[in-house]
Amino acid sequence: MSEYNFTEFKDFFEYNLKKYNRDSEGVKIFTLNDLSKRLGYKSPSLLSMIATGRRLPSNEILEVLFEEWKIEKNQREIIRIRLEIEKRMRKNKPAGLLLERLAKIDKKSKYQMIDLDAFNSIKEWHNLVLQMLVSTPDFKEDYTQISYLLKRKVTPSQVRKGIETLLKVGLIKRDPKTGELESATPDSSHETTHDIPSEAIREHHKGMIARALEVVEEQSVHERHLNALTLKFDKDKTDEAKAFILNFVKDFNSKFYDHASNDIHQLNVQFFGHTNSNHVSSKETLQ
Repeated sequence: MSEYNFTEFKDFFEYNLKKYNRDSEGVKIFTLNDLSKRLGYKSPSLLSMIATGRRLPSNEILEVLFEEWKIEKNQREIIRIRLEIEKRMRKNKPAGLLLERLAKIDKKSKYQMIDLDAFNSIKEWHNLVLQMLVSTPDFKEDYTQISYLLKRKVTPSQVRKGIETLLKVGLIKRDPKTGELESATPDSSHETTHDIPSEAIREHHKGMIARALEVVEEQSVHERHLNALTLKFDKDKTDEAKAFILNFVKDFNSKFYDHASNDIHQLNVQFFGHTNSNHVSSKETLQ
């Protein structure tokens, strides 16, 4: 279970669907419709709603999925509790007792449900930029000035809310003597987790990609660097390629991170496929 993390059941569903719905060569072996039939359902509509987050599974469906995906028995109770927490959160009902129960049986696992404040600290692209900005030498807690520094892509009100969120989740703090803001991790850059389905991380990536699109028109070629490579690629080398990219990102950070700088920059790396595999059926309903 420590292999992955998720904030919504649909991400758990997506992860396991991809993991167990492939043969030894990584090729999909049946569609969502086929999976529905294997589980004893006449229509794939129910699983489709679960996959997209429009519906949460009943206890009966959850147990069927446990068997289909060979989920370890000692992990099933953790998943049951997390699903119940999500159901309660959707109905705005308290889940404190369930969270306490979860903490007792899942102390070491990376599989964790984050609260709304922590979710938003990742989801909103500017929050992690604010956390980094707080650690710069000339930082001043002036929401209007910060909005200006961020090219007015966020309003002073959004800056204030972002700082409040970062304080709540502990990414920044106030000096007990001066009351001034400071980063809880002043010499750390931010890198999102890898191969972990997460609604928050998806929204964060969307925000950063949107900023990159704006930069094409707003910044000169001297201020930014954008280039693209389209190539023929052996999909069997995907893991190797992703590891190469991750190492590049880490090396880039080691070489260019400057704790004394007042400027915040963003490095985005995207690697994705343009074409379907020759082995994938055009009738597949879930990607």
